[in-house]
Amino acid sequence: MKEAIIIFTRVPIPGQTKTRLQSFLTKNQCAEIHKNFLKDINSTCKKLKRDIFVFYTPEDKDNVLKDIFGDKFKYKKQEGNGLGEKMYNAIEYVLEKKYKSCILIGTDIPFLKEEDLKKAFKILKEKDTVLGPTEDKGYYLVGMRKPVKAVFENVEYGHGNVLDNTIAAVKIANLTYGLTNKNVDIDEKEDLVYFYNEIKKENVSKNMYTSKFIINVIEEYDRECLRLTV
Repeated sequence: MKEAIIIFTRVPIPGQTKTRLQSFLTKNQCAEIHKNFLKDINSTCKKLKRDIFVFYTPEDKDNVLKDIFGDKFKYKKQEGNGLGEKMYNAIEYVLEKKYKSCILIGTDIPFLKEEDLKKAFKILKEKDTVLGPTEDKGYYLVGMRKPVKAVFENVEYGHGNVLDNTIAAVKIANLTYGLTNKNVDIDEKEDLVYFYNEIKKENVSKNMYTSKFIINVIEEYDRECLRLTV
């Protein structure tokens, strides 16, 4: 019995991705930073040597994702009416392929570590469900041994305490759960500044694709602000 990873993502199309960053970045830059997220997540996931599925939206007309991930991954368009239903359908689809367990990860966590994923799979050896918390009370990872739709129902995604609401749904469904390592996702300008400082303090590798992008964009912004004040 095998284990699988689901990379759950939007296609990085200008104007259709990372829109909350558009107050600071251009539409093209938003698409570019998303591509860098995917490149770094690709590097991390491949280290685990699990089967990898990419569930995406909308239609990838230009094969943007295959240009990033290559041809070895399995690609499938997301299906469902809302985020929760789409995640459930992806997990159900993979587990029906006779996998022992699978984890689904979002792509706003470019500094995801191999250890975060290994811990998630280890938890699933004993628990029904695993979640990866984010600092903003959401989660970047959800994993299961059996698909249970109730975990994704009656949860309002995008605001509020999504993590606690999901844990409550897990308990109501009489499932056991564990938490893997907490991470910070990138949604706002403040998140870019946070990671810029972490990179400068050498708490995050400066050699990652996302790190290089953040350094360039923050330092260019600082130079422009300095020029305007002179």
